[in-house]
Formats: sequence, C-alpha cells, structure tokens
Amino acid sequence: ADSLAQFFVLWLNLKACDKYQVEPWAHFIKLYNLLIQQIELNSDHIELVRDYASLERVSQQGKLAAFACVEEGGFIRDLGQLEQAYQLGVRYITLVWNYESHIAVPSCIDQTRGLKSFGYQMVERMQQLGMLVDVSHLADQGVRDVLRIAKLPIIASHSNARVLCEHTRNLSDELIRGIADNGGVIGVNCVPYFLDSEDKTIRLAKMVAHIKHIYQIAGEDVLAIGNDFDGFSSRSSADEIKSIADLPKLVAALQNNGFNERVIEKIFHGNVLRVMKTLVF
Repeated sequence: ADSLAQFFVLWLNLKACDKYQVEPWAHFIKLYNLLIQQIELNSDHIELVRDYASLERVSQQGKLAAFACVEEGGFIRDLGQLEQAYQLGVRYITLVWNYESHIAVPSCIDQTRGLKSFGYQMVERMQQLGMLVDVSHLADQGVRDVLRIAKLPIIASHSNARVLCEHTRNLSDELIRGIADNGGVIGVNCVPYFLDSEDKTIRLAKMVAHIKHIYQIAGEDVLAIGNDFDGFSSRSSADEIKSIADLPKLVAALQNNGFNERVIEKIFHGNVLRVMKTLVF
C-alpha cells in the first residue's frame, strides 16, 4: 500500500517473560534490535524516524517512515528506562496489555481500578518527553485517570465503540467524548469480536457503524484507523478486509455512507498527523 508512515509495535507478554525468566526490558531490547535490523536490511525503502521533520524528509525521498512503539508498558520499571526508550526512538507506549502491572489495571481484569502510583509518574513523564500515551487495553478508570492528568493529546490506538459491541476492550461513550475533548484520537480496528459480539467476520458495514457512532457523538477530529491486523489470529474467507491493501474498500464504504473526502482524509491520516505535530514532534 502507498503509505506515508507506519507504527511498528513491539508487543511484550509479561507472563511469558516471567515463565521463561526473561527480563521485560531485555526482551524489549531484543525486539527493538530485530526491528532495527530489518529496517537496515531494507534501507532503500524504509527508515526509522523520531520526529515530524524526519517523517517529511523520508517521505520526500519516497521511503516509508517507521515509528517504533511498544504494546505493554510493563517493560518500564523506572523513569530512567522510559527516557532510554525515548532516546532509542520509541514514540508511543500502550500502558498495559492484558495483565495487571505496576503501572495500571487492564480492562479485561477490573474496569473500576486504574493507574497506580508509578503509572501516574510514567504518564506525566511521557508527556513531558513528547511520547504518545496509548490507553487501549486500559481499564475505564485508568482512562479517566489519564484524561484527568493529561495536558496534551492521548491516543486509543485500537479501540471501538462499546455501545455497538459490548466488550471490555471497547470504549464507552463517556470515554470517547473524553478523548475527543482532550484532542486525542481513537483508532477504529477491524478485530471481528470488537466489531460485533455475534458475527466473527470482518465486515465493512460494522467498521463503518463504529466510525459513524464515534463521529456522531464526538466529532470528526477524534477518528483514526487502527486495524490491529497482527493482533488476532482468527480469519475467515468471508472477511471483507484481509490486509492493508483492502483499505480502499473502507474508503468507498465511508463515501457511500455520506462521508466526504475532507473527513475521510482526516480519519485515515489527518487527525493522527495533527496529534503528532502537537505532541510528539
């Protein structure tokens, strides 16, 4: 696909680290080095970038701009490690995945508990550094906690609307409006069980429904796309979106549902670029 940039997410499983007696930080470094190795092997086509100016420069060279990100903040044990990760080029961190940590509680465990003491410190320092705080997977109370202290836009990198699909991973209308008021963005994903609790097929109509709902209650500036293609294994031959190459089908579906070109451009890249300009870069 003809993309401007891509967020390359390094995913850590804290329980697996514990099982195999691997320090989460060491595992992060291993994954990071593998990413850098692959970028260097394909340096004619892709380059790691750390700021918006670098993104523009790489784009002008006809290459893909790569941002390093981490899904699971538990690899950070102190603010010194957070600063090291920033220096390495990490530009967003998903605070938690599916396990409770010293940072916060995930939505799949308890929606009523949120950030812990170090979690507050980490969010504040991330925003001081210019690193995006990602609240996908975070418990409802945790998202409220982040919104209460955030001075700059945050993201929910891959989350849908709970009113349309009752799943703990989806966002309530309250939180959708809160992220919109914060100036942040929500990446609507195509994980089938986050789109519809009954239908396990990725359907364009379901993605459009989630986008329309968020648009109707929170406006056009909060919307983005966060497919999460590598975040689930279930696939169906009936899936209407099978890879990033199928995203033009979503564009057509949005056009057929009354979205104009200006708003579609904001959904697909404009809103994320705005947040990147105002916070990270």
